[in-house]
Amino acid sequence: MRKNITPHPGRSHEEIALLLAEARNNERLRCASIISGRLDALAALIATQRLEWCDAAELLRQEANHIDNQAQELH
Repeated sequence: MRKNITPHPGRSHEEIALLLAEARNNERLRCASIISGRLDALAALIATQRLEWCDAAELLRQEANHIDNQAQELH
């Protein structure tokens, strides 16, 4: 359900919508950077320890579970 939003004095609905879109995009970029760093760290661990495919897959499953848990904490 959408609430009616009263515009900030001096700002139009369009300006507020643009600010919100920019904030969302910045948050997506921040999240993507975090995930990319985590995947890079996992790749380095897999390579340096020369893990077997099943161990590498388990690491990826654990990381996916960790990400899911963090997302659930935000909601």
